[in-house]
Amino acid sequence: MIDLHSHILPSVDDGAVDLDMSLRIARIYVDNGYEKVIATPHFIDGTKKNSRYELLEKLEELNSAIQLEEIDLEVLPGSEIYISPSTAADVVTGKALTLNNSRYVLIELPSNDIPKYTDTVIYELQIKGYLPIISHPERNSKIIENPNMLYSMLEKGALTQMNLQSLEGMYGKSAKETALVLLRHNMIHFAASDTHSDGRRSPETRRMLKLLENKIGKENYWRIVYENPEKVIINKPITYRYAEKVKKSNGILNILSSLI
Repeated sequence: MIDLHSHILPSVDDGAVDLDMSLRIARIYVDNGYEKVIATPHFIDGTKKNSRYELLEKLEELNSAIQLEEIDLEVLPGSEIYISPSTAADVVTGKALTLNNSRYVLIELPSNDIPKYTDTVIYELQIKGYLPIISHPERNSKIIENPNMLYSMLEKGALTQMNLQSLEGMYGKSAKETALVLLRHNMIHFAASDTHSDGRRSPETRRMLKLLENKIGKENYWRIVYENPEKVIINKPITYRYAEKVKKSNGILNILSSLI
């Protein structure tokens, strides 16, 4: 398997605190069937931390240590870009890393808002030849309130990545319910771990993967866990089902509690 979202790089953000933890995380990845991982440290425009060169140097150091420890895992370059008006420019200039140097770009929204410039960023990235992937939309409070706000972004060309831990309620009941709604309405294109440590937020995902397969069936499961991530790292078009709007019932969005 391939994990598109991981904070495995040591000492760069709120992920692995040091190289020893990164190596423990790498071993957990292998135990859970992963062969490749894209390191996606946070990129926030306007900060000097986590420059392209620093991250690539950290990546090389980590892969060297992994090889020395004979851990069968490859870590690839990337970043999780906190959305800003300059996101497209940061990507085009190479200031912010794409996923394995592909045209796919991992974008993070604020947890409590969808900025007014979001559609503009999606458009600007696409006209420059890039494909934005919205990370863990099920955790965004505006999308929790109205999942069709995400549908609107998909119509404009965005893709999405769900955190597997959302299925077990790690981020709360509302995020769990929203994840299930988005899956039911074909609004999720990738499932990833968003690993931050070797503890609570580790790549120990076996239970969650089984739960995901039970919820969406083998064909869809294969697509978002295996097929689409593979196509990202080789920079090929992904396959997907067309998203469906969430229908309203008595003026309230139907959260489909039968899925929970």
